[in-house]
Amino acid sequence: MRGNLEVHFGFAYQAEKRTVIRGAFGIVFDNWAGQEQMSQNIGGNWPDIGYQSAANINQPTSSSITPLAQAEDPFGNSTSSLFPPPTPFTQVAYYYDPHIKNPYSEQWNFGFEQQLSQTLTATLNYVGSASKRLDVGGFYNTALTPGPGNPQSRSLFPYIKPTNYDRSVGSSNYNALEFSLNQRYSNGLAYQVAYTWSKCLDVGGDGWFGVEGGVPQDPYDPSAYGSYSVCGTDLPNVLTLNVLYQLPVGKGKSLSTGNRFSDYVLGNWQVNGIVIARSGLPFTPLTSSDVANTGNGNAYETLDVVGDPNKITQRTPSEWFNTAAFAIPAPYTYGTAPRNFLRSAGYWDLDVSVFRMFPLGEQRRLEFRAEAFNVLNTTIFGTPVGNINSSQFGTVNSTANNSRELQFALKFIF
Repeated sequence: MRGNLEVHFGFAYQAEKRTVIRGAFGIVFDNWAGQEQMSQNIGGNWPDIGYQSAANINQPTSSSITPLAQAEDPFGNSTSSLFPPPTPFTQVAYYYDPHIKNPYSEQWNFGFEQQLSQTLTATLNYVGSASKRLDVGGFYNTALTPGPGNPQSRSLFPYIKPTNYDRSVGSSNYNALEFSLNQRYSNGLAYQVAYTWSKCLDVGGDGWFGVEGGVPQDPYDPSAYGSYSVCGTDLPNVLTLNVLYQLPVGKGKSLSTGNRFSDYVLGNWQVNGIVIARSGLPFTPLTSSDVANTGNGNAYETLDVVGDPNKITQRTPSEWFNTAAFAIPAPYTYGTAPRNFLRSAGYWDLDVSVFRMFPLGEQRRLEFRAEAFNVLNTTIFGTPVGNINSSQFGTVNSTANNSRELQFALKFIF
């Protein structure tokens, strides 16, 4: 990790009384603490693979009250051996490049903030980042090119079996336009509206580590054959709105009844709401077969696009996209569909809560809360099955949200 130099700087300039211009740039690095999988990969591989374990050996049974477990022969004359195999070259495990480097990200922003009133401000920002040395996992030492015959004979090291291998060769870039409107609490009302329009592109996979989130079709050229594409977390449109409103009813409010008892009964109500709406998540139509015959043990190969995926009468869970628009590639070729070519359903949610305060003197109060998550009980369909080898290809069998949830709470504040 030598040579990791972090640079940070920023500025703020008040162009006029109600207008501020801001900008910043910084470089941030990942560290070993963020690479938990790295330390796991070191252990458990050849030659450190021999172990013996026995569970519940002192637990009596109806037929015997004495332990029956016996130590095994360490020289391999029993069902297992404490010694490793003579060679590591036939072992499929999780390895990584011994010269792997920790990822880093260059991040920047530039924007304006405008005060519209004493309590209302609007902000417009451009935000971007370029990340390098990202992890790209999946099988390595596969065949250098698709083709017939034994793929191992066409690999870099024919005497070594293809295995999971992570390298710091990935990259990504993110660009976004962010707008927000912020109303600070005034006259019982506070709200915030935020909208982000963005695009994220990356090389390789989308997982937390390597193979867990998809891999490039060609490990020797991770950006080729459509593997450089939108990120698995790409959300072009994200809109959020939150609001808090204290009803103007009760003592000291604009709609006071003038009667102390009536104000206490009718007043002290607060309603809150959160709305989120965003684009659907990307996913990849693929085949779990090694059509290219490279010896890759992952579901890595995308499909060929032979039609319009959106040419369907009605999008339903039983037919989310036109499955006839895809075909398994010809033998010994890679697919033409880019990674993360399609999207699941757009997501939206409405959460609402109602608070009722019961003042108990000057310093104490009792607060009742009623909260509803997904109050309209809307169903958001999950990611469709994208594997053409599945009988459920093109169907949706899950949801991306939970059904309506209600919860109540009583809070004593003193």
